[in-house]
Amino acid sequence: MCFSSFKCSEDLKMEIEAVHKKKKKFQCRDCSSSFTNTGNLKTHIEGVHEKIKKFKCTYCSSSFTQSGSLKTHIEGVHEKIKKYTCSYCSSSFTLSGNLKKHIKTVHEKIKKYQCSYCSNFFTQSGSLKSHIEGVHKEIKRFTCSYCSSSFTQSGNLKTHVESVHEKIKKYTCSYCSSTFTLSGNLKKHIEGVHEKIKKYQCSACFSTFTQSGSLRTHIETVHKKIKKFTCTHCSKSFTFSGSLKTHIESVHEKIKKYHCSDCSSSFTRSGDLKRHIESVHEKIKKFQCVYCSSSFTRSGSLKTHLESIHENIKKIQCGACFCTFTCLESLQMHHAAHHK
Repeated sequence: MCFSSFKCSEDLKMEIEAVHKKKKKFQCRDCSSSFTNTGNLKTHIEGVHEKIKKFKCTYCSSSFTQSGSLKTHIEGVHEKIKKYTCSYCSSSFTLSGNLKKHIKTVHEKIKKYQCSYCSNFFTQSGSLKSHIEGVHKEIKRFTCSYCSSSFTQSGNLKTHVESVHEKIKKYTCSYCSSTFTLSGNLKKHIEGVHEKIKKYQCSACFSTFTQSGSLRTHIETVHKKIKKFTCTHCSKSFTFSGSLKTHIESVHEKIKKYHCSDCSSSFTRSGDLKRHIESVHEKIKKFQCVYCSSSFTRSGSLKTHLESIHENIKKIQCGACFCTFTCLESLQMHHAAHHK
């Protein structure tokens, strides 16, 4: 109900049309919009068409075409008033648009952003942009501050920093107390150490291994015979790092770490210790003379025996070839086998 009074019927008609019937007789010359008064029309033209930003923020240098936009800016950016609350959860937002995006992406899971390179859909335009740059264009815009490494995804950069530079071992084995910087290393550890899964097979001999590194070492040392461990003291090279270490300790550094338990003798090699025990303490005579029944604990002793005792033994030559023998029986066996 309105209690306004007028002097003539024309003024009453204008009141009814402008206020009560909301007749919009002021039309914009640039679009189809119309307004009830000239003030609103002027505001529309300045804000929409002329883009005049006359509403300035008192907190920063931002300016707006609408007073409502300025109000929203101050409440959302400077006063941090989160008046838009999600009806599904306790999240709140400063802008209604952000609330709308939240509901669509988090609760309704609406994936309206489709990749033009593949069939993947995303809930947010930012996720689509990251996908295209990282997967299809391979743009590495995430650079490590410690080194020159760069990555297509921020998550990959984070993993790199934590595992390589910060050495954060956040992956713990459920079987033992071992910890790892990468989930992949934990998986390999469980499969190789605890589950004993040998999924790496050699194509040359069909041997299987729990680790890819073990398979690679096997191929290089057994099949390719690659000697990549070279001695810094001489020109010798070895297939295993352990063999190189043994060589340096025994040949160049003369480290005698193999001690006899029966006497005070010590040796640079385990093989030398074994021969010492067999010949000196166990008296094992495994070097047999081919001319007599004599046997010796050392190959050197056998050689001395042959040179001193059997040096003048007459050798019988085969009449059919150049082979010689020390006894007639050996010649006869040779002749029967090769010249019949």
